[in-house]
Formats: sequence, structure tokens, C-alpha cells
Amino acid sequence: MDIVANAIPIEDALQDGLLTEEQAKNMEVLLEARDFARDTLGLDTQDAYKLYFDTGEGPVAYNVSACVKHAFVPKTWECPIVGTVPYLGYFSWQQAAPKVNELTAQGYDVLHYEVDAYSTLSFLPDPVFSGMLSRNALSIVETICHELLHRTVWHPNNTTFNESLATWVGQTGAIQFFQERYPDQPEAAQTAIDWYDDMARYNAFIFSLYDDLREFYAQDMPWRDKVAGREAVYQTGRDRFMSEVLPLMHRPDSFAGVADLPTNNAWVLANVRYNQDLDVFEDVHAATGRSWPDSIKVFRAAANVADPYQYLRDWLASRPEGATEFSESASESDAVAEPAEPADAAAAPIHDCGPVPQP
Repeated sequence: MDIVANAIPIEDALQDGLLTEEQAKNMEVLLEARDFARDTLGLDTQDAYKLYFDTGEGPVAYNVSACVKHAFVPKTWECPIVGTVPYLGYFSWQQAAPKVNELTAQGYDVLHYEVDAYSTLSFLPDPVFSGMLSRNALSIVETICHELLHRTVWHPNNTTFNESLATWVGQTGAIQFFQERYPDQPEAAQTAIDWYDDMARYNAFIFSLYDDLREFYAQDMPWRDKVAGREAVYQTGRDRFMSEVLPLMHRPDSFAGVADLPTNNAWVLANVRYNQDLDVFEDVHAATGRSWPDSIKVFRAAANVADPYQYLRDWLASRPEGATEFSESASESDAVAEPAEPADAAAAPIHDCGPVPQP
């Protein structure tokens, strides 16, 4: 609440010279992206991105998640309204550090990273944080579309669906933004296309590593042996990426760090969580004739059933070949909820863009 209380209108930040020249230029892109997301994608903007908050030199928050070391079983928490979540947000490192230390002491793989943008799911006015203005234009547009999707479509207790859908909307929306808003600068749209082509290769590698690790963890052996032996699986993955995947990248320098990717199940799960079955969302969008209003209706309907991915697959399967008319009919599948620990008072279930490479 202190953030909202101390945020100022964006107009005042611009008129009073509180932004650098680069920040002001990026703010123009951000506001254009906000309007595009509202007018073209049909996303809920309401009171979002009308205020500005200067976070100084630090991030606005820290994201913390954890996973056991011998299997892909995430630590989860129960939060009011939003339900079960596999990560927590803290608004200072002084608040986040005790949780990181606690989880580490309990034997978890722990992931924590800085956050410069998040969504409150329309419960509060989401301001523009100063850190967002340090991103490049493509990252700004993707972030705005991603976070506004959270205000528009939300499934309690299914973070993977929420974040993956937001990833797909952010990427697809960003490409369309540059194609439509900057037709005289085709290189801008091509930059976006090339970047997301790289991200698709990167994500395919992550899921391949995930599958290899799942197969390893499924073996009948003591859990301590799994923890001791997993490094070989991780290293095989690193070597495969550097020799087979990196040479195919448009921007290999942005992914060179994979050579040192951590032996950390929480890191793998975080990447999986934001990129699960993006092709299903693309198939729905194609089936609606790439109509954003109709696609958003389908995604909203999916968010109201237990298994949203199965809903979308059933919806696609029930459509006559070549049909583009919208229909909400599909079957609902049962889902089993995971036990979750209550979140501590200092934490908030903030929803950011994840620990992914930035363009």
C-alpha cells in the first residue's frame, strides 16, 4: 500500500522532469503498449499504468520459490484470494532473505531473483516502476501485455496456466504491436520474431532437460543417490545446449550463460512454469481467426474449470475443421489440489514475468 500511496501520476513525472530522456522515451512506448493491449488485445487496463513509482537503484520486489532436490515437487503456499502459489514475493531483501535461508536450511533447492514489474490482478492500481523503464522497447511491450493479461484472465491454484498464457500473450502481442504500430520500421517486428524464435529453442531445451531429469529422478534408488547423481544430468544438458542449440540462435550472446546454468530444480521448474504448452494457446488463437476478443473469451472460460489445458484441448477437438466461430462448450476435467503452507505475513503472491533471458 505504501507504493500506491507514494506513486504519482505519470503526467507529473513527465512534466516535472523526474525522468531521464531515455526513461521518458521508454515511458512513451509503455503507454502506447498499454493502449494497444486495451484496444487491440482486449485486456483489462482499468487503473493500471497511470501512476509512476521510483524504486531508486533497487528492485521493487524479490521472487522466492523452492523445490525438493530429488524430484520436481515444488514448495507451495496458500494465499488469500489467489489460492495456491509456488512462489512468494517480498518487497525488500531484508524480508526475503529469512525465507531464502529457511528454505535452504530445510534442504530445498531455492531460487530468488529481482522483480521490476508485477501484477496485483486489478486489486490495486499497478504503477509503472522506474526499473521497467530500463528495459528495451521489446521487453517493455511484452511485459505490459504479460502483466495486463493477469488482470484479465486468472485461474486460482493454477500458476502454470496463468504464467504460460501470459507468456504467450506477451510474446504474440509484442510481435503484433511492432507490426501494426511501426509498419515503417519492419526491423522492429523482425527483431521480435527472431528473439521469440530463440526463446522457443531455449524453452525446447529446458523441457528436454526437464524430461531427462524426471526420468532420472523416477529411478528406484535412495533419494540421496539421486541428489548426488543429478549433476551429471545437468552437465549433459549444458554441454548439449552449447554444442547443438546455441549455434542456431539469432542472438547467441544472450544465451551464453546457459553454460553455467545452476544445478537447481527450482530454477528448472520456474522456466517450465512460464512456458507450458504455448502451442495450445496459439492453436486456439488460430481457430478463432486470430480474433483477440474471441480468443480471450475462450481463455476466460478455461480459467473457470479445474483443468484449463484440457478444456482448451477439448474445445479445439470439438470444432469442425476450418471453423472460426466462437463457442464456449467443452468438458471440465477433475483436478487434485496440492497441500500448501500458509504464506507468512511479509509475503505477497506477486505475479511477474519470470526468470527468463531478456532481449
